Amino acid sequence: MRIGLLGGAFDPIHVGHLNCANQAAERFKLDVVYFVPTAVPPHKKRYWADPSDRLAMVRRAAASNPLFRVSLLEMGDKPSYTIDTVMRFKKKHGAGLYYIIGADAFEEVHSWKSAAELIRECNFVVVSRPGNDMKKTVGGLIKKFRALGVALAYLKKWGAGSDEAVITAAGSGTRIHFCSFPEFGVSSTAIRARIKAGKSIKYLVPDGVRQYIINRGMYKTRLKRP
Repeated sequence: MRIGLLGGAFDPIHVGHLNCANQAAERFKLDVVYFVPTAVPPHKKRYWADPSDRLAMVRRAAASNPLFRVSLLEMGDKPSYTIDTVMRFKKKHGAGLYYIIGADAFEEVHSWKSAAELIRECNFVVVSRPGNDMKKTVGGLIKKFRALGVALAYLKKWGAGSDEAVITAAGSGTRIHFCSFPEFGVSSTAIRARIKAGKSIKYLVPDGVRQYIINRGMYKTRLKRP
């Protein structure tokens, strides 16, 4: 069984997240994609929406696709870490995990908890983001992981007509796929800004999510992390 994982604060979830999940499922023949909302992001001191609201929005968004599921593994009251989530999924489901992540976020993966172990335990699908130089991202990561004692090497480089490169950590059976999916120039930050400015977010988030935000009067103030 091939399982995709897409984690994040989802503050709020938007069509870009759904597109990445759907494109990854199609490209890598995933049987299911789990959205893993993080209640207490370890790298953020503040977030905008309460964890229960962010979970509710993810559930509404995921309902649009029979391949999508929602995991509650990171909905506790303490910071959660990707390595712990990955290992719990592996214990339950075995190998075949594909962690889906934007290239901008993946640039910081070397600083995550147990980063060297993480890239040996899980495949990654790294998705291009507007303005991101994927080749520069790879080059930077190779240097950063070398400092951690991990040798990363190309298995496949970008070539004519290719929208994907693949690297691996020496001694592992996992792969890091750098993919250029059709991009949606949308972000949670931009959506929050539009709401604050009184502008429409129609077609930027699923309609059920948009209605939830409107009904709850969300994104007027920012919440401090407990």
